[in-house]
Formats: sequence, C-alpha cells, structure tokens
Amino acid sequence: MSRAWGVLGELRLPLALGLLRLSSEGRPPTAQALQVVRHALDRGIRVLDTADSYGRSDAERHFGELLLRQALSTWTGPRDEVRVITKVGLRRPRGRWRPAGSPAALREAVEGSLQALGLERLGLLLLHARDPQVPFAETLGALAELQREGRVEHLGLCNVTVDEVRQAQGHFTVSALQCELSVMNRKAATSGLVALAAQLGVPFLAHRPLGGHAQVGKLARNRAMKPLAEKHQVTPQQAALATLLDLDPPVLPLFGARRIQSVEATLQALNVRLDRADRSARAKISFEPTPEARRSLQPHEAPTALRPLLPAEPPGDQPEVVLVMGIQGAGKSSRVVPYLSAGYARLNRDEQGGRLADLIPQLEALLRAGQQRVVLDNTYPSWSSRAPVVRVAHRHGVPVRCIHLATPPSEALFNVVWRQLERYGRLLAPEELRLLQRTDPNLPPPSALASYSASFEAPSPSEGFGLIEEVPFVREPLPEFSGKGLLLDVDGTLRATRSGAPYPTHPSDVELLPGRRERLTQWIEQGYRLFLVSNQSGISSGKVTPSVVEACMWRTVQLLGLPITEIRYCPHPAFPAACYCRKPMPGFGVDLIRRYALSRSSLLMVGDLESDAAFAKNVGARFEWATEFFAG
Repeated sequence: MSRAWGVLGELRLPLALGLLRLSSEGRPPTAQALQVVRHALDRGIRVLDTADSYGRSDAERHFGELLLRQALSTWTGPRDEVRVITKVGLRRPRGRWRPAGSPAALREAVEGSLQALGLERLGLLLLHARDPQVPFAETLGALAELQREGRVEHLGLCNVTVDEVRQAQGHFTVSALQCELSVMNRKAATSGLVALAAQLGVPFLAHRPLGGHAQVGKLARNRAMKPLAEKHQVTPQQAALATLLDLDPPVLPLFGARRIQSVEATLQALNVRLDRADRSARAKISFEPTPEARRSLQPHEAPTALRPLLPAEPPGDQPEVVLVMGIQGAGKSSRVVPYLSAGYARLNRDEQGGRLADLIPQLEALLRAGQQRVVLDNTYPSWSSRAPVVRVAHRHGVPVRCIHLATPPSEALFNVVWRQLERYGRLLAPEELRLLQRTDPNLPPPSALASYSASFEAPSPSEGFGLIEEVPFVREPLPEFSGKGLLLDVDGTLRATRSGAPYPTHPSDVELLPGRRERLTQWIEQGYRLFLVSNQSGISSGKVTPSVVEACMWRTVQLLGLPITEIRYCPHPAFPAACYCRKPMPGFGVDLIRRYALSRSSLLMVGDLESDAAFAKNVGARFEWATEFFAG
C-alpha cells in the first residue's frame, strides 16, 4: 500500500536505493551498475540517493550523480515518479572522506551537481556532514541562500543531532533527515532524531540499515535476529531490515547493492510481517528515545515568568544558571570563583571528565533537587552546544545568564603557553601534551583551540538567554619586564643556501644574505638582544639530524659575527601542528619573554613567511617583513 513520505511523495515500496556501493571502491563495471539501478526501478523503487562525493576520490567527483543520470536516461519507466536525492558537504582527497562545509565549497558542489544531473534545480539536497572547521550557522546560511536563489527546492540534513536540526530550522525548512540506523546502531532513534522526523512530518532515511557492509556478517550471530529469521524463514539480514520497516514512526531504509540478486534479497524483507511476539522477543533492542531525548523533543519556549537578570549582577541567592563560555585559555576558571564562593554548584567537563552532553543530566538532577544556582564553565562554541543547557534551565523555570569571555585566539594561545611554562618549566613535546590531556585538561593541544575558533558562533538572545554579558579581554599586567628583544627567523630571513635547497643540510651550504650584519648591529647598539627562532620539521621527517641543524645554526652565527642570545628551533612535524613551539604557535616567544624579562612593547619579529607574521601576533610582538627590515 502506498504511503506519503513528505517531499518524496507517495511511495509504493518503503525502500530507497543508495548509489555509494555502485560508485566507490569495489564497484562493479558501469554496465552492471546501470543494470542494478534500472532493475531496482523496474521492481518499484522510486527513491535514488547519491552525492557529489560518490566516487573513489576527488578525481571522480560527481561519478555517482553521472551514473544516476545515465541510468534514468536509459530507463523506459515513469521518470516523473522517481525522486533523486543528492548530498554535498564532503570531499574525497586521495580517497579520504573530508568535510567541506564552507559557503564557497557548498556553492561549487551544488553547481557541479546541477551540471552532472542535468538539472536546473535540485529537488532534494542534503548536507552530507557538518564541517567542524566552519561555523554551522555559516554552512546553514549558505544552503538557505542557494535555496532562495532557486538552485535547490528542498533541503535536508545528514548525520546531525536534534539540536542541530533545531538550529537549521532557523535558516530553512528541514524537509528530510538521513542518519545511520540499524539493529546494531540505534543512536539515531534513542537520541530522538527518528521521533523528531515524525514530529516534523519529514522522511527519515536510514543509511547502513544492516550496519554497514563490513558488519553484515555479525547479524547472523545476533541473538535477537537469529530466532526472528528462523521463525519467518528469512536471512538475519532480511529480519534486520524487516525490523526497521516495522518501526513506528516509520523509516525509509536506504540500502546498497552491487548485484541484481542483492536487490531481490532486499525486497524479500517487505514480505516479513512482525507480530506482537516478535516485538516482545527483541525487547532488548530498543528504538525508543531516552527520557532526556524525549524532553528535548518538546517544543522549547522560554517561560514568561523568568526572573529578569541585571547586567554585571554579582552572584546572589536568586535562581539562575550561569553559562560561562570562551576559548580554551580565556580564564573561565577564574571567572567562576565568585560563584563558587556564593554557593553555586559547578559543572565542568575538565573536572568531571566525559563529554559535554554528560553534564546535562547532572544539571537536570541539580535543578530537580532544588539547587537552582548553577555555574557551567566550558567552551560552548556553538548554538547546538549551548541549547541543551538553556532548555533544561527553562524547563525548571530558571533563567540563564551567558557570560562570553571574548578572548582573542592569539591571547588564548599566549595564556595556554604561559600556563604550561609555569607548571612544567618548559615547552612540552606533542607526545607529552597527548599524555597530559587526561591528567591536566587545562593544557589543551593546539588543535583544540583551532577547533573552537573554526566552529565559534556568537551567542544570541534568540537562543533563550535572559542576558548575554560579553567580557572584553584585558590582560593582567605581566611582571615588570623591560628587556628589548629582536626575534629573527632563519631560513629566507638571515641565510640562503649555496645549493638552492630550501634549507642547508651541511654547514658549508650556508650563505648569509646581504646586509644582515650591518642592520642587526644597529639594533644591538640600541640595546636589543638577538634571538633566532626557526621551524626545522626536516628533523621529524628524517631529512636532517639535530646535530646537522645545530651545526648549520652555529655556522650562521659565525657568519653574522654578532652576539646571539639564544637559538631555538622546533623539530616537530609540520602538519598537523601538535606542539606550541612550531611557528605560528607562540611557544618560543612566550618562553623567551619569561626567561629574559622582555617587554612585549619592545619586541620585534622579523621573518619572510605568513607563519612568522602570525607568530608575532600570537606573541604580542610587532612584525616586519625581512625584505623591508633589511632594506633599512
């Protein structure tokens, strides 16, 4: 019997065919792939799912869309009944899946999909995945703009949370959801995402309905599926698919197939009708939302009788939840001290471990127990990370004060390095930072700060905050440092190589660039100390040894003939930057400031690369390009 599936219309068969396995690694010959698609259409399948990234790498971008177009063009059935879904937001450089959610990347992808599918407008476009390096609001805004321009008719989301769907609804109408769902992975159901799709009246497409190609064999050993399969005389895989088809609210399984026989085997699951005994037998395999997920599905409206919050109001005895947000190293821990002194309960992920989401049940328990003064100090960079806090507080009639520590990333980096030097007396290597993440979470790796900056979305009153207080950054005065320092990059700034190589591998290859000694002598006469600061990732890659790097450094000093106070070089890998000593990280600069009592107002960095300029900004020093500096 046909059933309405929102934007997908009336479907006789509640199944959709995905083209990933026909487009990527291990795919069949094109002729066979086309036969599979056309056979599925002949058998009544009317929803085809693809993506701009379906191919073996970026070199085959839009392969899946081109395959789908070719299959439809050679099919003699009712083309107007077929619904095409495509997705954007992932790329496949060298065959690896990578998010690509910037507005420019999305626009490029949509234009390519339109061309590949031979359409003027995409019927249903899904965001394939959220890009952690792009604020979600920017990604959503870009999709909404493409819809307003008429390039897309309907928009949906893949691989998201309930709160991310709520956020997207502020930008466009969410017309479909797609997420992994199977008897082995029920997170989309228990988190409330499937129920949310039913609440919104939009189709929920379950991808990997058998747990993924590599996991299919495990179904044969599944304690719930094995007896179900034996009772209905089907395979465990068909029993698992029938279980999804039996769900209420219903889902639309998205299956993959490389052979016609696989299509036929999938269709056999439609003949299985589960009864009450079957459902009781698989009771342990629950698709029900958790209690917290059920609460998150309730429409969120701020209570009208919330206590008004006053700006700069000190901690008191009135109910309030205080959300202190900011980048790592912004000083959130110091900010909560007055609240703790006033008797507020504190919820902090670094202290308690686990995930940010784990704090929400604890907040719920505190408020329910009558502890209505709570302070949470965590990064909270995005709308979706803050939404559960507001929702829980409002459910208990408690207003939420947002204190946003607007610390620039450069100053936060400086703080984290300063804290590291205070605690350990030196800059730590990448492996040491990794080991300390569990025991000293106040020393985050550089990637954590980069992730915050990339995903940051400014707090807005529309999120339900009773008051937002933005605290501008003011650095506490450093000790009375008055020394003068000249920080100098080495390769390309002070020296070149006789061989033309990017850096020397033997002291005899070192060549001093013109005018260096004369210009630096002027600065020494003005009371400046000279420091060499260099990246030497050739050590980590095995292209050069530490002893060779040091010999070439000392040869450089010998050619300069000037007093160099200290030479610092980073031996760690270039990418990804996992230490604070590799420029543009400010590690060496902060360390030198502390060791030689240097004043940031009397600190100058000279270099030839953008990383040198960014290093200067992170240290708080002035910057000059080497060509201009040595030109006088």
